[in-house]
Amino acid sequence: MEFMDRCTFDSLDFQYILDKIDVKTPYGQIYKKKIRAFLPGEEELLREELNKIERLLSHIDDEFIGDINYIFHNIKDIKNSIERASEGISLTELELFEIKSFLFSLKGLERLLKERKIKDYNIRALEELEEMLDPENTGICTFYIYDGYSEELRRIRKDIRDAQAELQAEKRYLKEKIEDEVNVKLSSDGTITIPKYKVNLIKRIKANPNLVYRSENYLYVKYSLKKTESMIILENKLSILKKKEEREEEKVRRFLTNKVKDYSRDLWQNISGIGRLDLILAKAKLARDLKGVKPNIVSRHVLHIKRGRHPKIEEILNKKGLKFTPISVNLKEGVTVITGANMGGKTVSLKLIGLLVSMAQHGLFVPAEEMTLGLNSFIKSSMGDFQSIDRGLSTFGSEIVRIKEATDLCHKKGLILMDELAKGTNPREGYAISKALVEYFKDKNSITIMTTHYDNIVDKDVLHLQVAGLSNIDFNELEKRLMSTSERLDILNSLMNHELIEAKESSQVPQDAINIAKILGLKAEIIDLAQQYLR
Repeated sequence: MEFMDRCTFDSLDFQYILDKIDVKTPYGQIYKKKIRAFLPGEEELLREELNKIERLLSHIDDEFIGDINYIFHNIKDIKNSIERASEGISLTELELFEIKSFLFSLKGLERLLKERKIKDYNIRALEELEEMLDPENTGICTFYIYDGYSEELRRIRKDIRDAQAELQAEKRYLKEKIEDEVNVKLSSDGTITIPKYKVNLIKRIKANPNLVYRSENYLYVKYSLKKTESMIILENKLSILKKKEEREEEKVRRFLTNKVKDYSRDLWQNISGIGRLDLILAKAKLARDLKGVKPNIVSRHVLHIKRGRHPKIEEILNKKGLKFTPISVNLKEGVTVITGANMGGKTVSLKLIGLLVSMAQHGLFVPAEEMTLGLNSFIKSSMGDFQSIDRGLSTFGSEIVRIKEATDLCHKKGLILMDELAKGTNPREGYAISKALVEYFKDKNSITIMTTHYDNIVDKDVLHLQVAGLSNIDFNELEKRLMSTSERLDILNSLMNHELIEAKESSQVPQDAINIAKILGLKAEIIDLAQQYLR
């Protein structure tokens, strides 16, 4: 059973959180893609994950982040090269260069972690393999098959250099001789281009036995040096030596490949350590940026959030100059019903609760002052417009499908979030369905939270929370204030109190809707009629 289906994932904005986990290495990306929720029975594993984040948080400062990001930036993906080496396939010079670069990064990373006394990741330098790839101890992050790998390679390369020098000397001598004979300068590549109108010069060149015709166009004729017998012998010698050099270099690459194979287990271990470190560090930076706290993981199936915030909604409000009202809840198995005006933030409360639970169970700190959580085996939500065109379902039909899925799961320890129950049908039947669902879920093992605009669906066995909304606002004063501005909606949003307050005596939904409609300019005649019908 999956922890969250796609609808729940989207409705809680969990992708927003995943996008904030900023890993830097290809190995961190692998671990991020594998991120999953910790489920009941894995409490100790989750606590250790959270403790690792807490330990890294104490090291996060500009200097540490700068140093480790520099190292991470230089780490390339060498997994394929290690696999090829393990299969006995000789590595290319580029692959050996990337492994050498990885080993240099490994040494720098081990030194940085030792300085900071960070011990959770089992990252250690492989000095012997590094020496193999840097036999002359240059300390430079480049790779070359050095002469020091083989005496035979050293001898062959000396012979190549000698033959090249002799060939160059022969070409230089022949070039100078021709220039004296025809009284013209040859280019550095031993060619000469003559305009066709210089007929006498062309005749002299044609007569010279050391120059040969190459090409021409309608303006110019091109000639070049004619190779002497000794030059041909030297070129043949160089060709043979180059092939010997290639064979000897292949022996060296095969030798180094076998060394990489011998260290493959250590390389994989370090790759794993780097990936885990990268992911935990990204989680720690997210915790810092969100001003998050470590959730307290308990064995009891409960949920306590003190002054929690939904980071995406908070970011949107901050851009508008508005503040997010933190929300607190203390929930247990059974049903909790949230009521309040449509602008009061009931849906935001559901999103916040679901997102923070999901964050905690994915091993993340949460944006709140406190959080205590017993692990859930799933989160199931029914929020938004779920009209399914491809399945021919209306909004109400799709909502019922989601609710049916929740009823199949509610005997397990999970979290069920249902927003504005039965809003897609007529109010009379919607009320009946809502009240029946409250009755059904109240003695199940899941923590179920429902929002509703229906009155009187809550009985004494059900926790009833009301959005504070505009309950403490003097509407007459507010109306006077809003008369002089066109920004009524923004001001109203800024005054809306989204806190959840336990309703101990009354199960009536607060009647903020008429006041809000009045403030936003609905005609007085309509407001009066609505108040009459309400009475």
